[in-house]
Amino acid sequence: MHTPSVAQPTAIERSLSLKRSPSLFDSLFPDAKLVHRIAAAVAIVAFIVVCSKIRFYLPGNPTPLTLQTLAILTAAGVMGFRWGLISVSGYLVIGALGFLAFANQPWGFTTPAAGWEYVTGLTGGYLIGFLLMTGIAGALSQYGLSRSNSLWATVIAGIALYVPALVWLAVGDFGWPSEGKLLMDGMYVYLPGDFLKAVGASLLITGLWKLADNRLSGRE
Repeated sequence: MHTPSVAQPTAIERSLSLKRSPSLFDSLFPDAKLVHRIAAAVAIVAFIVVCSKIRFYLPGNPTPLTLQTLAILTAAGVMGFRWGLISVSGYLVIGALGFLAFANQPWGFTTPAAGWEYVTGLTGGYLIGFLLMTGIAGALSQYGLSRSNSLWATVIAGIALYVPALVWLAVGDFGWPSEGKLLMDGMYVYLPGDFLKAVGASLLITGLWKLADNRLSGRE
């Protein structure tokens, strides 16, 4: 009698857990209080701002390549779901208020109107995608995709960024990308760099987890 084969779980399925684990920040700083978390969130906002200014433009493309993705994925992997979203939301708020946060904004302060115009412009979908990316990466990091499995979380979240971005560009009337080039100009050209940034964020997260685990083993 033929015995039907049983599908083997994938690497992601084997890693995922139904129980939420402490974030990397909690593991690094188990005695952290609210003021420490707020300070960490402020530091992350500053880190994202600096990374947003490390940029260059592709010919004919108004959306620059930056290190924002690396910074945001790292923030999510370190702070987890809740405080990762708080940190990235803080970054988006100061940009919307006209401060220097976003990649195309000048150093210094413009006006809230100019900041809001940036948010509602052609890059608005990418900004929404930052929140989606943060939530996914932060949640996955606390439900099993941490340490050496963190690359799964950063890659999955990095791809999710483009869902709201492409919908925004397809629905809005921004004059870019040109007809028939939505996927190429809005996503494909960024994917190689995004993969490298996902790997970089994963390496940073994995290294910090090793530090946290070593501290824990030293206390036991």
